Amino acid sequence: MVDESIEGGERSAKGVNVALQVVAAFGLGAVALGAMWGLGVFRKPTDAAGAGRPAGCQARKPSDAAEYPALCAALNQPDLPVLLGAPGEHVILAQSAGSTFTYPNGSTESDAAAEVQLGTYNVRLTDNQNISVKALAAVTDSVQPTTVLGHAALTYADRTMEITFGGDQAGGTRAGGIARHLVVAKSAKDGGGSFELAVWRQDGTTPDAASLLRIAQEVLPAAPGWVGGT
Repeated sequence: MVDESIEGGERSAKGVNVALQVVAAFGLGAVALGAMWGLGVFRKPTDAAGAGRPAGCQARKPSDAAEYPALCAALNQPDLPVLLGAPGEHVILAQSAGSTFTYPNGSTESDAAAEVQLGTYNVRLTDNQNISVKALAAVTDSVQPTTVLGHAALTYADRTMEITFGGDQAGGTRAGGIARHLVVAKSAKDGGGSFELAVWRQDGTTPDAASLLRIAQEVLPAAPGWVGGT
């Protein structure tokens, strides 16, 4: 998430704010995946995708975080379909994602994220600038600790939310498929934030857990802010 300029007394509950960030990252994740990106009606494949060619990253909009272009470039690699385990697919859309969290004092923080769609697959890379792997692990028992490229990491899974709007049937919401997540510290010391990769499918099929590790090993070293070495 993007750093704020709020300091001292204006952010005396910094510890609480960090906890709220973590809760937001987990509690809003399923809603964001389903509501923002699970509906094809809100997205339009690029001309390249329509011609059967992989889509490039869409241009940054004024509302996008400054980190978006670099994140998208790191994620939208030519071998992504192979890493995902879907070599027959190609990227039909690559664009910004993310969300904004508002604290009780009215201040806000926004994460920077990029997302690509390949057939029924969606892959999302988020830059959590203020959230460490340790902080995430401390507020929930639903994660599994691991390491990626010598960096502390954890995995977890949640459900997306499907939202329907009108048509011949009444609109509503229901639980969707399983989304798999991998959170990796940016540095070997687990300081300076983390990156989160998420993979889910629009057809409700559960994605392969091993694909997250394959993607992380190739994508994260190219992401802005990654600190290599041990």
